Amino acid sequence: MNPPRRMRADALKNRARILEAARVEVELGGTECSLDNVAKRAGVGPGTLYRHFPTREDLISELLLTWVSDVEADADATATDRWDDVLDWLMRLVERARLYRGLASTMAATESDEDSPLRAAHAAVVEANGRVFDRAFHAGVVVAPVDSGEVIRLVTGVAMSAEQAKLDPAQVRSMLSIVLHGLTPPHAHS
Repeated sequence: MNPPRRMRADALKNRARILEAARVEVELGGTECSLDNVAKRAGVGPGTLYRHFPTREDLISELLLTWVSDVEADADATATDRWDDVLDWLMRLVERARLYRGLASTMAATESDEDSPLRAAHAAVVEANGRVFDRAFHAGVVVAPVDSGEVIRLVTGVAMSAEQAKLDPAQVRSMLSIVLHGLTPPHAHS
């Protein structure tokens, strides 16, 4: 098998410009933003964009690499000794999902698509959440071990609702509190 070819310097620059343009376009227009606008903002033709990223999911997946690393680092740094610690974690997950309009629904749609490039990002978030909830269970904050995927589905639902209804952080926290109440013993809510 031949080793992968190294990209030329101009190709590397184009790729970096496409990713930066995509970051801006996704922040402005969501995950369903126009790929033509991404190419224009990057100063490249559509063919160049598609050579680097054959599908929208490939582009979004690459864009999410840093986002996923941030989620994983946050999960590892999250305290889980108190109910509010776990609620704060869930709030940060929703806030991160709201960074890119449409991200929560895009990620939810990839959960069962084994061929999706976004599946790895979704799996990493589920795993990071699992680490937080495992620690919360061992600390006695959560009643029993939980299915991290189910918790992520609930949080995704809150994130999607928050985005569509333009809920403020207090409303989002209240919704997440209802979710967390179902996972924790009554004495933990203090």
